[in-house]
Amino acid sequence: MNIFKQLIKSLYSPRDIAKFRFQGIGKTILFVFLLAFLSMIPAVVQVASIGESLFSDGEELLLNELPSFEVVDGELQSESDVTESADSSGITFYVDGSDSLTTEDLLDDEAAVAFLSDRIAVSTGGGVQEYEYSTFEGVNISSEGIASLLSSLEGAKFIIYFFILAFIFILLAGMLFIKATVFGWIGTKFAATLERKLTFRHSFRIAAYSSALPAVFFLITDLAGSLIPFPTLISWFVTGLMLYLSIKEIPKPKKRG
Repeated sequence: MNIFKQLIKSLYSPRDIAKFRFQGIGKTILFVFLLAFLSMIPAVVQVASIGESLFSDGEELLLNELPSFEVVDGELQSESDVTESADSSGITFYVDGSDSLTTEDLLDDEAAVAFLSDRIAVSTGGGVQEYEYSTFEGVNISSEGIASLLSSLEGAKFIIYFFILAFIFILLAGMLFIKATVFGWIGTKFAATLERKLTFRHSFRIAAYSSALPAVFFLITDLAGSLIPFPTLISWFVTGLMLYLSIKEIPKPKKRG
């Protein structure tokens, strides 16, 4: 059975997941990479959307639509004393000259980049990442400096996209391997409780395939723009449930009479 058929089976059939424990480790690793690839699809959309918006309209927006600003000694200096904003391709850019904008204010934005008093905040899909200006020491963070940087980097934007997405893929794959390892150990405890014979290497394989359902579920919700509360908790709970149900499908060892 190829990994795409295994992916479909893993969404609804604990019995099939239990059977996958006997396959080679190489195929299981390939399946984890497939899950990582699927999980990064929303990131591909976001990176492409934000990147194209920045490179196509960023220079015009920074120089003509937003007030001139500059970061001096880690603090934002703006020619405007109020919070100004401008939209480009569905992304909202803010310059917080009034020092009144908070990261909580950005949660309602599907995609936003805000230059706050002492940091940059980036909102994507209901989550906000913050980066202090001190992180970019040596970089000219100003409306003119960023516009110039965007202009000079436009020819290399696809290389930039590649490295950003490669980093995200490696991060996601690493997290999935850690998750499979943790649940592989948990699976051996489930097996002992259920009186099933299961080694860690077989439990690791089952755990990897048990991660498919939450991975595909959150792929669909992210692409649909739905915000699900406590995603990590839900993902780990569903994985644990699929793992438990799959181990239950393993026949009990026959007792010697």
